Amino acid sequence: MGFAVKFNWVLQFELEEKIEEGCSYQFAKTGNRCFPVETAIDLIDSKRTAIAKIKIKSFTNSLNATSGVFEIVKIYSGEEKNVLSNYWSENE
Repeated sequence: MGFAVKFNWVLQFELEEKIEEGCSYQFAKTGNRCFPVETAIDLIDSKRTAIAKIKIKSFTNSLNATSGVFEIVKIYSGEEKNVLSNYWSENE
């Protein structure tokens, strides 16, 4: 008997609202995942564009779903956003 879990060092999530540094937001994904808590990781969208550096504050796994809360540490822009977006696109 087993339990499939993906270990993620990036959160790929579509934001439905404008984000601000220092603010917290909720996320939900299908499947069971583990994230590093209180460690800086990237937030990317479905096109693998780098959006922000975030910290996962908490997450919970339930039957075939993961939900949690993340905090925005830094919103990416300019050349930094381009370089990180290229990295995530190349490493799909």
